[in-house]
Amino acid sequence: MVSITQNKNGRFTARKRIPDDVRTEFGRLYGPRREAKFTAPAGAKPHEAKRLFSEWLAEVEARIAAIRAQRNGEGIPLTRHQARALAGAWYDWFVARHAATDSDWSEVLDKVQNAMRQFVGEKRWEEHDPNELWEHDEELRKTTRPVLADVGETAQFLATKGMALNNLAMDLFLDWLYGDLAAALKLLSRRTQGDFSSDKYRDRFPKYEGAETGDTPTQLFERWVVERQPAAGTIESWRYVFRAMSQHFADRSAASIRPEEAQQWLRSLVSKERAARTVRSTHLHASKAVFGWASEHKYIPRNPFNEAKLTVPKQHKHRDTQAFYPDEYRLILKAAHEITDASKTFEAAKRWVPWVLAYTGARPGEITQLRKQDVIKREGIDALRLTPDAGTIKNNKPRTVPLHEHLVAQGFLEFAHEHAGGPLFYKPDQKANGGNRTSIKKARAAQVRQRLATWVRELGVTDSELSPNHAWRHTFKQIADRVGISERMSDNITGHAHRSVGASYGAATLGDMAEVMKKFPRYSVE
Repeated sequence: MVSITQNKNGRFTARKRIPDDVRTEFGRLYGPRREAKFTAPAGAKPHEAKRLFSEWLAEVEARIAAIRAQRNGEGIPLTRHQARALAGAWYDWFVARHAATDSDWSEVLDKVQNAMRQFVGEKRWEEHDPNELWEHDEELRKTTRPVLADVGETAQFLATKGMALNNLAMDLFLDWLYGDLAAALKLLSRRTQGDFSSDKYRDRFPKYEGAETGDTPTQLFERWVVERQPAAGTIESWRYVFRAMSQHFADRSAASIRPEEAQQWLRSLVSKERAARTVRSTHLHASKAVFGWASEHKYIPRNPFNEAKLTVPKQHKHRDTQAFYPDEYRLILKAAHEITDASKTFEAAKRWVPWVLAYTGARPGEITQLRKQDVIKREGIDALRLTPDAGTIKNNKPRTVPLHEHLVAQGFLEFAHEHAGGPLFYKPDQKANGGNRTSIKKARAAQVRQRLATWVRELGVTDSELSPNHAWRHTFKQIADRVGISERMSDNITGHAHRSVGASYGAATLGDMAEVMKKFPRYSVE
């Protein structure tokens, strides 16, 4: 029996082993795994956790039952109302699947009608309306249903939902499909001819209230995480997007979300507390990426966020540069320089991270995740090795950059070499996440970066148009250009992509970069 337990962190969890006889098919549909795992949201009360657990267990067991039923030629029953709603879901799936297909859709309908013509004969066919024949002749429907199922690609549709229908449910489903197929083909024909007017036919479909066995948005995100292995920061920030989506589309699968519903959901997120720019850059970006991937891999029939748009009001900027003004960087660097005790990790971060950013133009997270072993000497040159082994590096592309002589003069090398080992600016998290990548918390280096941003604001650098950490990249590039360091060379140091393919050939050596950094002046805090 599967039961819910509370772990040492207070979270309610459960596991269910996937039976051997369905594991292969379960893995193909829902991602390779030997067991299904449940974790209640943080802070969930016992009664809420039990309710969520019951829903989760019912869903997992329904998936297993659907796989066995499919294999054994059995299936789930449907009421007439459920069959109607399922046919409506098929309509959306079929139209989206063939939206970009340029075909003669009349030929598809001809296949169905030719099967009907052959059954009733020419004389009866000519004397009666095909729809009347379909409605009143059960033997005709029985003969035509296999053809209807074939041209409607119903096997593929039901596979996307992990569903198997019993014979009576399949008959009900296909009987509704007869009229819906004709409407879908007419719509596709209009779209092929350039007519993209609204589709009023689909307004008749009720919502399917039966057991929804397709992945929820959160489960789709989990599948994406397992297969794509994104950065921890991406998992941490996008996880909330898909939890919110699953709550909004409660009891719905990701495959059932229609484009107009996706658009409406995005618009509903915009509020006084959440700007349209934030929704576009986070919610829309994450949704497009995950649903687009799922559509490409046939986990869902289409990406409902593909055409979603959000209007972002034009911002009126009052600042002429994204770099620090001299009085701003002097304020930060002076405050950092005045820290005399760097024995505590965050004090060390305040003391050294701003100065290292100022002399490297690196991304803030690349510096807050530095480890003792990343401070190296190569070819007689003191340098920093920025590597994915330490954490997140854009495009997973490592680089080595020289240390400016002013950093050495201030004692950065002594600080690094005297460190016990491991990360310089935070203590590693000793708690494991049990192998569940979707439960990854914000990286410690990212937390340090955020705390530094707050500290800079508290110092008095409060301009909302200025990034308190990222502005060092702009400042470095600005000064480098002023003293004659070429854009190509400063790109190599900062890790910026080159503007042209040619500039990427013949990458600069560490010695080359160290030589040009001799031109980079010392910052004065007076």
